[in-house]
Amino acid sequence: MADAIRLKEDLSLKHQANLGEEVEEVEFASGTELEVLQEFDAVWLCKNDDGQLFNVKKDQAEEA
Repeated sequence: MADAIRLKEDLSLKHQANLGEEVEEVEFASGTELEVLQEFDAVWLCKNDDGQLFNVKKDQAEEA
């Protein structure tokens, strides 16, 4: 499993802080690195520097 991934393109990913709260769009620039917490068949579960969690499709990023 990769420790980190690097985004291939500019992306807007969705984040929901807690159940029942609004979903917010978080913008990322191409080349941004995210920490990988878990790897699945089609996505990585990642965390940014602010501790927000995101699912990133494997075709949108590469291992860093």
